[in-house]
Amino acid sequence: MAAGETNQLLHDVRTAADVNGHPVQPELTFRQMVEGISAPVAVLTSDGAVEFVNRQVLDYFGKTLEELKAWSSTDAVHPEDRAAAVAVWTRSVETGQPYDIELRQRRADGVYRWFHVQGLPVRDAEGHIIRWCVLQTDIEDRKRAEAAQRESERELRQLVDNVPGMIAVANAEGHSEYVNKRAIDYLDTTIKGFRARPMDTVHPEDQELLRNEWLRCNALGQPLDLVHRVRRFDGVYRWVHVRGEPLVDDQGRIVRWYYVFTDIDDQRRAEQALRESEQHLRLVVETIPAQVARSTAQGRLEYVNRRVVDYLGKELGEIGIRALHPDDRHARGLKWRHAWKTGEPWEDTFRLRRADGEYRWFYGRFEPVLDPGGRVVCWYSVSIDINDTREMEEILRSTRRKLSAVMQIATVAELSASIAHEVNQPLASVVANAHAAQTWLSRDPPNLERAQATLERIVRDGHSAAEVVSRIRALFREAAPVKALVDMNQIVAEVLRVLSDELRDHNIIVETDLEADLPMVEADHVHIQQTLINLVHNAAEAMHGVTDRAKALSVRSQRHGDELLIQVRDRGVGIKDLTVILDPFFTTKESGMGMGLAICRSIVEAHGGRIWATANQGAGMTFTVTLPVLR
Repeated sequence: MAAGETNQLLHDVRTAADVNGHPVQPELTFRQMVEGISAPVAVLTSDGAVEFVNRQVLDYFGKTLEELKAWSSTDAVHPEDRAAAVAVWTRSVETGQPYDIELRQRRADGVYRWFHVQGLPVRDAEGHIIRWCVLQTDIEDRKRAEAAQRESERELRQLVDNVPGMIAVANAEGHSEYVNKRAIDYLDTTIKGFRARPMDTVHPEDQELLRNEWLRCNALGQPLDLVHRVRRFDGVYRWVHVRGEPLVDDQGRIVRWYYVFTDIDDQRRAEQALRESEQHLRLVVETIPAQVARSTAQGRLEYVNRRVVDYLGKELGEIGIRALHPDDRHARGLKWRHAWKTGEPWEDTFRLRRADGEYRWFYGRFEPVLDPGGRVVCWYSVSIDINDTREMEEILRSTRRKLSAVMQIATVAELSASIAHEVNQPLASVVANAHAAQTWLSRDPPNLERAQATLERIVRDGHSAAEVVSRIRALFREAAPVKALVDMNQIVAEVLRVLSDELRDHNIIVETDLEADLPMVEADHVHIQQTLINLVHNAAEAMHGVTDRAKALSVRSQRHGDELLIQVRDRGVGIKDLTVILDPFFTTKESGMGMGLAICRSIVEAHGGRIWATANQGAGMTFTVTLPVLR
């Protein structure tokens, strides 16, 4: 029963009991009226004694009227509430003030339930109290609902206080209504203090910004999202991120603001440190004396440092394959496709076109960045200008070649002088003896005895000359081979490694087809290595002037019956007459002596093998070497 209904009911009871102190109806009618009320009602005398009660009171308590008259000394009222009820009732009787209290009363089944008990005095015309009308309203369900609500609010408050963040609530005007415990502890304030001066904790330089932003968001009904500084409990200002959401009513008006504050000072400092580190790293990358670039896993350029832009005279989006020298693009493409398939680091020597049109040599190293699964995420490259170094090396190689040619000429001159000196004496003796023999034979009669002796001296001097020639020929032969078991594929790998710089400098693509599990051969490791170096070097030189096709060189090894076969194939210019190519002193080079292939033949034949040359069907030549397999 609502409070208004209760007051109206008490008013009706008092009115029915007396008007100006005089009954308007018989006493029986008044009792019948009380009995007809659905709520428990009791009528007491002016001094507070129970006079009569309606049926609802009797049914609830399960007691007689006589037992209820002694309510203050029985268990009708809960023992914990009895003293207070008696005290309030005594004060009302003494003062004539209305009686109003909440207490627990025992039901007939022994269960105590909460009641709201109200007693109003009934006065006569002179204002004297002649009766008390007492109405009892069962509020047990309301009490339980209020307790449940208080518990829910307590749990909600505890939940809000334990949220790992600072929470605040403000009304539509921005005045604080609530802050959780975490915020109170962080700011070292009280709820009352925060409500009174919420801006005191905000850094003075950020207060105007926060105020203006709130006014804007409040006017537009938009969420507030801002970063500012607040003073922590230790007096240190720290950066916090505040996020505010407005609560609107059915008409779209803001009725409350809810805020969440997050301390982001450590994160902000870490981000600042990261930015400084990135800036430092960028400065390092921009200032190192090399060209740095980053590409996607598929090879598309994503970043280049300023040195690349300045050298090429192009921005990132304008850089393409045309920056490479035309002769280097094909080899670069092959290397890149191999790296893309395998994910292996690679290196290259290439020419880049400078902004003024000049091509310069660079050495580049390309390294992949892999994810945890081993897949390439991106490629980083560093390219260093080696043009000056390369030119110096080329000058040095040219000087060495010239020195070698001079030494060869000097050797030939010395050899010629030695041959002339060694052969001249026996040949002169032969000529002198021949003239003497003619003289002895021209006489009449011929002096046969003298002629015979002279002819014997001619034979002797001829043998002497032959021995001199044999010794000279021995100078062209290699020393006796020191044979041992060797792996031919290993020697091929060594040769290609020794000549790698020369092959790379001339943009020659090397292909190998080496048969696995080749048998060992008995050979002089150094001599066979020298032979293959000579063949590969000659093949490379044969392609120096080639521009209409790729410069390709292939080395192949395989077993062929009882022989091991090695082939060196080039795509050079070739020669027409192959019958003299292995002869001593035959050469197609302006500065060549024509002894290289002759020495190769001597070495191979000294090992019991064979060497020959054949013309390729398309272009170039193939040199084939066979060596006997050890049985």
